[in-house]
Amino acid sequence: MKVLFHVVELDKWEATLSNARDILQNDDDAVIEVIVMSKAASLFGGYSGYNFEGLFGNPRIRFTIGETALQENNLDKNMLPNGIFIEKSAITKMARLQNEGYAYIRL
Repeated sequence: MKVLFHVVELDKWEATLSNARDILQNDDDAVIEVIVMSKAASLFGGYSGYNFEGLFGNPRIRFTIGETALQENNLDKNMLPNGIFIEKSAITKMARLQNEGYAYIRL
């Protein structure tokens, strides 16, 4: 199973992380891409309190942030945790993943 989580709102992080963990635990073949856009990217501006344990560094899940989200939230790429990928156009990346058969989920 291939799943694309689209995170736009800051208050949707907890549900997104919980659902991503559930999918990884229940499907050994699952691959997840989390695309972070808009205000949700502000999470990376400082300590958030959210638990990414078991997700960052997991080869079955990838976190991607768009360059626009970095700019809109006054973030520098050096502020991002290791394992966050930067995409020039997050919307193009989402379209590409959906074309590759990823199930789209936005909570």
